[in-house]
Amino acid sequence: MLEMLPFLLEVGTEEVPQSFLRPAAEQLSRLVQTLLEDAGIGFEGTLERFWTLRRIAVMSPAVRAAVPAHEVEVQGPPRKAAFDSDGKPTRTARGFAKSQGCRSEDLYVNKTDRGEYVFARKTVPEFRTADILANSLPKTLAAVEFPKTMRWLADGTRFPRPVRWLVCMLGSEAVEFEFAGLRAGRTTRGHRNSEQRVVELTSPAEYEHALAKANVVVSPERRRQTVVTALKKLAASVNAEPVLDEELLEETVNITEWPVPILSRFRAEHLELPAEVLVTALKKHQRCFALRNEERNLVPHFVAVANTPDCDAEKVGRWYEDAAESRFEDAGFFFQADIRTGLETLVETEKRVTWIEGMGSYFDKTQRLRAICQHLARAVPEADETTLDRAALLCKADLLTNMVREKEFTSLQGVIGGIYARLQGETDAVADAISEHYRPQSSADRLPATAAGAVLSIADKTDNIVATFLTGQVPTGSEDPFALRRQAAGLLAIILNRNLAVDIPGLVRATLGLFADPDPKLAGLIPDFFLERETQAMAERDVPYDIAQAVLATSGSLPARALATARALLHFRTRPEFEKLVIGQKRVANILRDQDVDGDPDPKLFAEPAEKELYQQAVAVAPELAPAVAGADFDKAFELLLGLRPPIDRLFDEVLVMAEDQRLRANRLRLLLFVRSLFREVADLSKVVIEGEPASA
Repeated sequence: MLEMLPFLLEVGTEEVPQSFLRPAAEQLSRLVQTLLEDAGIGFEGTLERFWTLRRIAVMSPAVRAAVPAHEVEVQGPPRKAAFDSDGKPTRTARGFAKSQGCRSEDLYVNKTDRGEYVFARKTVPEFRTADILANSLPKTLAAVEFPKTMRWLADGTRFPRPVRWLVCMLGSEAVEFEFAGLRAGRTTRGHRNSEQRVVELTSPAEYEHALAKANVVVSPERRRQTVVTALKKLAASVNAEPVLDEELLEETVNITEWPVPILSRFRAEHLELPAEVLVTALKKHQRCFALRNEERNLVPHFVAVANTPDCDAEKVGRWYEDAAESRFEDAGFFFQADIRTGLETLVETEKRVTWIEGMGSYFDKTQRLRAICQHLARAVPEADETTLDRAALLCKADLLTNMVREKEFTSLQGVIGGIYARLQGETDAVADAISEHYRPQSSADRLPATAAGAVLSIADKTDNIVATFLTGQVPTGSEDPFALRRQAAGLLAIILNRNLAVDIPGLVRATLGLFADPDPKLAGLIPDFFLERETQAMAERDVPYDIAQAVLATSGSLPARALATARALLHFRTRPEFEKLVIGQKRVANILRDQDVDGDPDPKLFAEPAEKELYQQAVAVAPELAPAVAGADFDKAFELLLGLRPPIDRLFDEVLVMAEDQRLRANRLRLLLFVRSLFREVADLSKVVIEGEPASA
């Protein structure tokens, strides 16, 4: 049995942007795992990932020291090219045999999906894992992708920051290879402020311990645990708990190698400011954690996290306190000035501020939002129209407030508008809608909690998407500078979560009508853009691709209905008769393909009992099917359609649809067209993939 050895790969750099670190470490782990698997190098468990702002690394406790000698089968040329008419090896066969280190008599023939081919067996000698890694890792490191990279060497190496050291070890042996002008070895680096800046490793197994002695907690999970534990302990010392913002916690973990939490304080009079302002000032500008008491009110303390081992906590804490005081004083000045001005006054000022070049001012956008909300209110009766209109009127005014306009608290747009609205006497419903109308801003963000907030968010995102398309900034495969896909995904998430009867093409047409001389082609192009996002939304909700395509083909304009239909279809897919129903609809689709036929069938032209029976049952189903679909009772709708399976099967068994008589043929095609129209009230079952059928069928 071959020896198993611990393995370590580390890339040391100048300080990398914190948001790059986790994706880069995950990529590197996948690439190294693929390398090991493709080379036939056995390893145990999964690769462990490490990163700090100055390194990314992967490690395995047990990797096979060598790939043992083994026999492989190699495919060669086709049989007809390898042997002549007398069965003797041709020049092609002899050349193949020589290339594989065997005799032409050792070649043999096997059948493949593409026909009969010649094969050879050969023995691959044992290879040292260290040699395989040394040859492959430079390409592996070059394959790691980053949002932005730089070049600092003449050889064209690209990385987000210059590479300063490389570590690669298999057991106690250094695996030497070159990348970015450096040779990999066993020497890593400690914390910049550590006495032990250079760390010589004797084995990957000591990696974490050796770096800890040099003031580097290399595991992000352990740094996170250290920060959270210290936050809670320091907060408890002032009878409080930390506001554990996940985004801030991730950033803190990524920008520290040796986190040192420090309890600080600020003047209590700043607590008169809205809590959101204080929390944002501490998070965005100081990377500090706010604290709150049992009543969930903020207390005049916060926790900063330094990245300096053995620092003077009192001195560093004072620096953070001075910086926080300055931010809070600015916020207080902006807050008082904004309250004196008021939101409604700023609506008029919107006329002087351009929104998107060629798309008018913020005032124009505000008026469109009011109109779009009025359109949407018909689909969302629980949203009060008066509340919606007032919220739409005021929702963009906070962009002109001192708090947001001065670039100090841009992340509070919407939120600060809701705060100001409430302070200035607007109803809670209006204030909530304003504060929620940017949500969700990412897949991890919360959805609006109120009906008015949901409608206003849909209106705002729709206006953004339509206006951007009108400027010609249509998203491409690699470019989406205005994050339209993310906005469309957020809009659909709201619709699906609330099961709203929003008609996407109708919403797009209504919005386009609010702009001067819109391109009529966009009335189809933009809904197609939404349809792509709907496919993704279905996948995220565990709807198989074929089921999604079946329902989107008929209900794509109504996303909530499409999702409800898909879930019902998934339920009925388990029924034994469902497969035959699908096969029947595939036959219908194939027969009707390329047939130029329309209109209703004429019962007087039915010549066979089977076509009469199908027509009668389809006519009987139609009046029950329509209200079931309208009421979103898709279980009943599918039960009704399942009832048509026997007469559909009988028709195909007993009747020649493509009869020679032109009148009979046309009438039978119209019958199939009528039956298909009933099924398409629910879904296009011809797109459903049945077992054994290619997914592209």
